[in-house]
Amino acid sequence: MALLKSIFVLALFSSSLVLAEPVQATTSADVKQKSKEALETAADYSKEQKEQVQKNMEKSLNSLKEEIAELKVKAANKVGEAKETSDEQIEALQARQKELSKKLTEFKNSSGKAWTEMKNGMSAAIKKLSESYDKAKKEYQ
Repeated sequence: MALLKSIFVLALFSSSLVLAEPVQATTSADVKQKSKEALETAADYSKEQKEQVQKNMEKSLNSLKEEIAELKVKAANKVGEAKETSDEQIEALQARQKELSKKLTEFKNSSGKAWTEMKNGMSAAIKKLSESYDKAKKEYQ
């Protein structure tokens, strides 16, 4: 009886193998195509990220440039040592802003891993410039 059950199970299992759909093998061409599609998707995403970061940095730099110009107008009303100090601060802010503008141009032309590293550096530099501006602005209030 046990032998009969074993034969029945074996027969049932064998027939299911025959009736099952054949499995298609993955070819190297399939792998290459999927890899190409994945790389293109990643590249598109990376490009979109870079463009967004670039727009945000341009916006921040333009805003800081306008604020520095406002400080310059306020500094024009000062005299003596206060004027000299104000002018020095504004010159330092403008120099940093100009340096960041050059770095932004480099950032625009960067690619791959380089843009990620530049993004981090640019973000830190913009933050530092913004903090310097805030410090200078407090002296005008």
